[in-house]
Amino acid sequence: MAAFKDACSNSVTCRQNSAIFLADHLLPGERDGGMSKGLTILLVAGLIGWAPVILFFADPPALTGDEAYYARVPVEMREREDWLVPYFNGEPRYKKPPLMYWLVASSQWLLGENEVATRLPSLAAVGLTGLLLWWFGRRIGEGNVGLGAAFAFWLNPMSAFLGNWGAPEAVLGFFVAASILLGFLSRREKNGGWLVLSGVAAGLGVLTKGAPGITFPFLALFPVWLIGGREDGFKGMRDGVVWLLTCCLVAVLWFLAVGMREGEAFWRVLLWREHFHRVTSPMEGHRGPLWFYLPVLWFLFFPWSIRLPSAFFKSVTAVRQPLGSSFTFDPLFVWWAISVVGLFSLVATKLPHYIFPAFPAVAWLCAQQWQRDWERSEKIGSALLALVPVGVALYGSVKLPQAYMETLAKLGFEPQGELGLVQHAGVALGGSILLAGMGALVALVERQGERRFLLGVGSAAICTFGILLGVHSALKVMGGREAAIEWRRSPVIATFGSDTHWAVFYADRPVPLLGRDRRRLKAFLTKHPQAAILLRVDFAPPLREEGWTIKRYGIWCIARKPFPQ
Repeated sequence: MAAFKDACSNSVTCRQNSAIFLADHLLPGERDGGMSKGLTILLVAGLIGWAPVILFFADPPALTGDEAYYARVPVEMREREDWLVPYFNGEPRYKKPPLMYWLVASSQWLLGENEVATRLPSLAAVGLTGLLLWWFGRRIGEGNVGLGAAFAFWLNPMSAFLGNWGAPEAVLGFFVAASILLGFLSRREKNGGWLVLSGVAAGLGVLTKGAPGITFPFLALFPVWLIGGREDGFKGMRDGVVWLLTCCLVAVLWFLAVGMREGEAFWRVLLWREHFHRVTSPMEGHRGPLWFYLPVLWFLFFPWSIRLPSAFFKSVTAVRQPLGSSFTFDPLFVWWAISVVGLFSLVATKLPHYIFPAFPAVAWLCAQQWQRDWERSEKIGSALLALVPVGVALYGSVKLPQAYMETLAKLGFEPQGELGLVQHAGVALGGSILLAGMGALVALVERQGERRFLLGVGSAAICTFGILLGVHSALKVMGGREAAIEWRRSPVIATFGSDTHWAVFYADRPVPLLGRDRRRLKAFLTKHPQAAILLRVDFAPPLREEGWTIKRYGIWCIARKPFPQ
């Protein structure tokens, strides 16, 4: 811990080598009383990068994956007039706490029951997290770094995707970041108010997605409390106790209320299945090696990630300085990122978006490093880190349309004019990564810190623009929205196969989810021979062989049993 404490006290020299130029060029200037040219460039880059969000509002693709739960549960809560226990498709859903459902319900109250309302809380959370980083930097006298961190957090593939995905990851990331940053401030300013607010944010994180809401802030803040305990007696550890009590007071009431009302079933699902079982064994095939999240961080934080190794190394090897006005939190940001990525690396169930709570910390570190001088060895390593994603993206942009058409042919389907949209998605994804990589490579040889950072922001904006455009096109190719609208018009409906729960939102009524069991399907059709069945294309060939009528919309189909002659 002594070594960690030394690392937490960065040197004034190291500070001066970081992003000093932003204070003069990118922040609102006091001398001219207006907005600086650099800040204007950053704002324009941010607007360009996120411009495709307009498509997600004007022409929203169908809900995918877990989005359906967070879209439909608020509707059923409102219909049941029960805001305590989440219900999905007429059955209790104990898997997740209710805060995201409540946020989506508020959004639906404003905008209606649609895809935009479902995704709006995530978009707001990403925006607020960036503003929080900016505010934190200004609060501790490093507004330059905070501003750079905000744009690094906003302009990357992971934030672009999760900001337009109606699941709780972005909201959880905001509460985790708020808890940790406010906890840092409480220590620096010795302000109990920040400590209480930090505990409140952690409690709201628990109400968003359970244990991660408290685990990651606690791990990130524990060294701060331990250091404080050594310097001020037991005050640091006392702060930790106050924080835990505040967090529990915010979160525990809902858990107790639902536990007392629903009994053992609630605790068995929430604690055993969603926490213990997910940690100890991979769920739904989501497995990966111990190093699974290293390439995830590398690719999904591109192009900023090309300097991430040096950012980590230089932050943890900072020269020792006593606590005081020169104290920097950079090593604590390193610990924050390592604790999230490291803990999820040990968890058996692995999904790329799990490590999103580490992205604010990574953004802060990269904002520092992109403005420091680049040594020759760093340039070589960074160039290699930039070229690999470019190669992978170009290969994928060529193979994506080809693989899609080959899959349809194997399943016995003819193309219906969607090849152009698939190619558009591939070009948007591959082209944006290529241009972002080229911008990053140009930044390698730039000597001026200001221009180097602006090149990074520009390349990140191009990357974000292409990712959003490509994702929108890819989701439209899937055809889920069109299929669901046609399917729900039938008087009797059901789904067959995997990953069909998203359609419940569009049905606006309870839907029999028949799974993969053909016997259940036949039994259902015996009672309802005129039913319309929604299924994915890979489940359609056996039904076609039996003479079923199959109508395809992208990768989704509507199947109807033929009438007897």
